Amino acid sequence: MNVLKIRLSLVFVLSFCAFQLYAQTSADENNEEKANAEGIPFVRFQYQYSAAGGDLEDRFGNIHGVGGAFGYKTKSNWEFEIEGNYLFSRDVKVQGLLDDIINSAGDVTDSDGELVKLIYEQRGLSFYASVGKVLNLLSPNPNSGIFIQAGVGYLQHKIKIDYRDGTVFQLSDEMVKGYDRLHSGLAFRQFIGYQYFGKSNLVNFYAGFEFNQAITYNRRKYNYDSRSYDTEQKLDLLSGFKVGWIIPFRSRASEEFYYY
Repeated sequence: MNVLKIRLSLVFVLSFCAFQLYAQTSADENNEEKANAEGIPFVRFQYQYSAAGGDLEDRFGNIHGVGGAFGYKTKSNWEFEIEGNYLFSRDVKVQGLLDDIINSAGDVTDSDGELVKLIYEQRGLSFYASVGKVLNLLSPNPNSGIFIQAGVGYLQHKIKIDYRDGTVFQLSDEMVKGYDRLHSGLAFRQFIGYQYFGKSNLVNFYAGFEFNQAITYNRRKYNYDSRSYDTEQKLDLLSGFKVGWIIPFRSRASEEFYYY
């Protein structure tokens, strides 16, 4: 719980500091720069590498995420977007999940009597609607700078039990639901980093730190391996580094905006 408190405190401190920076600089913003900032619709392709925390840490280690977003940055540098991500990892911590059906080497027997090697992986999805603000700090032009963002959405994750060949009756599509620990629920995200829109449509990016919190429940209700019901609320946390390549859709060339 101490680690959880530290991570939640870090999220709060970073968010507070970012909004303080905005409050201190917003009164001194240059009106000409405001006028020169563009309204830019865009798509973004992104990658995230996160450490699991809270209850999620009991089941998984570090998690990768790839996804995309569609959004719009206004002339006043507010940004609105929706995004989706595919989550995956091979760092599954749950022990003894299939002890009832595997041998001492961790293999299971298929319908033909052949031994089959099992692979345990994490799979998940997330979707968010977010709002953010570009602060013209450390920025070479009015469209770039320190970027803060927050959103609300949905998180889902489970254990994927895979095998390459054969048919294993004990792990049919219906039976595997008793082992996969499918969890989902309401999720929140915060991001603080840097976003850059350049003159070229090819050189636009963002990078920074992202924090996710989700209130989830086991959608299967009952775990076959422990022979017990699992209906308690979970607090699943992710914290890590996120980078994205942005493709803006400009109605005209933007070189004129960056001459001073």
